[in-house]
Amino acid sequence: MTANRGTGSCWLPVRKNRKFVPNLAAQQAESASNYLLLKRLLALIESPSGGIFGVPEQGRIVITETERSAYTSFITLAPLDRFDWLQVPQLDVRMYHDAKMAEVASINGFRPIKGSHRAATDHGLHIDEKQQINRHLGEWLRYCLSHGLAVDPTQARG
Repeated sequence: MTANRGTGSCWLPVRKNRKFVPNLAAQQAESASNYLLLKRLLALIESPSGGIFGVPEQGRIVITETERSAYTSFITLAPLDRFDWLQVPQLDVRMYHDAKMAEVASINGFRPIKGSHRAATDHGLHIDEKQQINRHLGEWLRYCLSHGLAVDPTQARG
């Protein structure tokens, strides 16, 4: 395949033999940003072990700290409400307190998420799946912080 440069086509030729090289600086910046966003979100919830966060038109999200050690925490963000029209995934996030970074460890129980995949052989995953999922986490946390609100646990049912 060749790109049609004369007509302003926006697609590029596919190179099958080219190895994916992740941008580590961008991934570290995204992980550092996710750490700060998650810390801000957890600060809004009164319970240190987790709570419920309401997001307009997307339901409620249960945030639970499932593991804690001196240098790491394992946080689960799971949807409390299920909608037919919107499938909010469950994200398991590992927070590294010493490095001040957070990354998605699994999505909907699918783990581990490797740094890169060979799209044809790894269950049809994108070659940069981990980068995309961590970017999604950052976008989701920003949305929660700008539009969401902590929910009183006594009002969590219903």
